[in-house]
Amino acid sequence: MKTKVIAMVLSLVVCLLLVAPVALAQIDIQSNLNATGEGVYGPGDQPSDELPVIIGRIINVVLGFMGVVMVLIVIYGGFLYMTAGGEPGKADKAKSWIINGIIGLIIMLSAYGITSFVITRLTAATGTTAN
Repeated sequence: MKTKVIAMVLSLVVCLLLVAPVALAQIDIQSNLNATGEGVYGPGDQPSDELPVIIGRIINVVLGFMGVVMVLIVIYGGFLYMTAGGEPGKADKAKSWIINGIIGLIIMLSAYGITSFVITRLTAATGTTAN
């Protein structure tokens, strides 16, 4: 038990020493953000404020949030399965949580693909650009 604690503390210290130089690195954030913005939107361009583009962005945010919720459901089901202790009722409940979470993920990915396709076609038909 004592060696496990020492190994965990040692691995934590090593991880912190590896991450600290990256976290404390001083960079010019503003110019990097400007370069990223110009790479995405082009120089001086602003994102489109057309209605189909705004609706597409809102749908993408909602679908992204729901995808995170589905992943959390799968993780919760895995936690229930790990703590079932061999009891068939608890294990079955955990399996149903995991299966429902995976089905939800499949539905979310399908909805994202369909929405992306429809918004792309809609913006092409109306002459707007989805930035």
